[in-house]
Amino acid sequence: MVKEMKKTSLGLLPNDWKLDILEHCLKIQTGTRNTEDKKENGKYPFFVRSSKVEHIDTYHYDCEAVLTAGDGVGTGKVFHYINGKFDAHQRVYILTDFDGIEGKYFYYYFRENFLKEVSKYTAKSSVDSVRRDMIAKMVVPIPKLEEQAAIAESLSDVDNLIFSLQKLIEKKKAIKQGAVQKLLTGKKRLPGFNEEWEELNFAESAKLKARIGWQGLTTSEYLQSGFAYLITGTDFHSGRIKWDTCHFVDEKRYKQDLNIQIKKHDILLTKDGTIGKVAYISDIQKPTTLNSGVFVIRPAKENSFDPNFVYHVLNSFIFDNFLAKLSAGSTINHLYQKDFVGFTFKAPSELVEQQAIAQVLSDMDSEIEKLEKKLAKYQQIKQGMMQELLIGRIRLVDADDKEQPKTQILQEKQSQPAHNQHFDDAVMIAGIVNAFYSEKYPLGRKKVQKLLYLVRRKEQADISAFHKKAAGPYADEVRYKGGEPIAQKNKYILVKRNEKGSRFEKGAQMQRALAYLQDWGKQTDIDWLVSQFQYTNVNDLELFATVDMAICDLKQEGKEISVASIKGLIRSNKEWRDKLKKAYFKDADIQRAIKKCQDLFES
Repeated sequence: MVKEMKKTSLGLLPNDWKLDILEHCLKIQTGTRNTEDKKENGKYPFFVRSSKVEHIDTYHYDCEAVLTAGDGVGTGKVFHYINGKFDAHQRVYILTDFDGIEGKYFYYYFRENFLKEVSKYTAKSSVDSVRRDMIAKMVVPIPKLEEQAAIAESLSDVDNLIFSLQKLIEKKKAIKQGAVQKLLTGKKRLPGFNEEWEELNFAESAKLKARIGWQGLTTSEYLQSGFAYLITGTDFHSGRIKWDTCHFVDEKRYKQDLNIQIKKHDILLTKDGTIGKVAYISDIQKPTTLNSGVFVIRPAKENSFDPNFVYHVLNSFIFDNFLAKLSAGSTINHLYQKDFVGFTFKAPSELVEQQAIAQVLSDMDSEIEKLEKKLAKYQQIKQGMMQELLIGRIRLVDADDKEQPKTQILQEKQSQPAHNQHFDDAVMIAGIVNAFYSEKYPLGRKKVQKLLYLVRRKEQADISAFHKKAAGPYADEVRYKGGEPIAQKNKYILVKRNEKGSRFEKGAQMQRALAYLQDWGKQTDIDWLVSQFQYTNVNDLELFATVDMAICDLKQEGKEISVASIKGLIRSNKEWRDKLKKAYFKDADIQRAIKKCQDLFES
């Protein structure tokens, strides 16, 4: 915490921080290239006036630099950091030759504050262009170099985590899109289904209801709180209703609108304004109704279709293509019931297959949604860090002692236990227990062992401690003389035993283990485990870990990977062969596990 602060033109700052203007700290220049100089497969980065980095075959600069747009829509909003060879557009500012200020620290401060700086020079809501003096005369706070480096490293770590989550979300969305293309057209069938698909006419099999004219709501009836939710077209978000944006209506108004009182498993579709947005009501917390711009869709007869399946159809390219044909290249602002007469699509004749397909796609959506929530959380954390670190409200370096940073680092290194595999396992087990412990669902040794195996595979670490035991892959070493007893001794975890076996809980010193995870950069591995396996049952974990170990063995022997070869390897081991008698080691499950492991460890 900061002990003493001083008033400055930038507000309160630590006493040991100084202020300076940028022209004293760096060189300011502009590029020389035109947009037309870009090459699609050029060797070097080419920075233009947008967030997209183009490419070019030649370079004028080979240095550490921060770049920002000099005009255009990116003014005050587009920033880049690079350390290497690059070129730049003639209206891009290039800031180099940093003197007394760390390039990466400056990048974070500049990106956070420059728009506010240039906005002082215009009375308009947007900034058209940047003059050199707007940069040159900008005042920046300057801590000691070691503190600048610490701030930059912390923010860079969060950036890397955010970037990895963004890439993971992109990958999951691409996988989902591929699944939609195959599962909703019958090109890929789920195991156990082979009945023919039939053509389903939407107008015949579905009922579409909406608020009719005499029921129209006035804006005075849109309440900030009330008896029932009122859903409008603006409340749709990624296939769900964003309940915290909804208005309300009173009880009398809700009861007047019998045909649009929303129930669980209803499908909603926007019919006015931005048409074609779809949402599925998987759960409902309180009475809910619609405004006039939304259809509610239900099966015309019991078992006409599975609503969740049809939701996925309406949320796919199938319905997009129908809307494109309906509009025939023009913009349409309304959908009517009669428009759906020509909407047909293939669907499984068996309701249970529709439900199975819908469940697969919903599980994918749920996984993506969880990752997006985690991404939003990290972005919020980063924003808070930026605000606190860049004004010195939180200090990463002790201001009272010049030698304190180095001394502190040495003391921390000396106080840490030996960084060997056994201690790594102890800390990782603590992280697993912290992330997966639940009072409702006890956490047993079998699950912990499988998660430890899987995270080692993710890290491409040594898995030789794990053997082909009946519950395997299983590491006796981890249980008896490795990570588990160390974690217990250090009070990172508690292991309670009863007639059902051992149960793992958080220990009194759990936070110490979590601090090691952060220091060693291992928390991201725990986050990966959660993103992949938070709701995976222990049988599936055994399936995945077993199949993965078999894949590793088969690859080492140069053999093909298939259900048959996996089963053959399992059958060849005396302790493993009984796995094939288990309900969750059927051929379809092994095939599913092969795909899962390839997605996890080979991409």
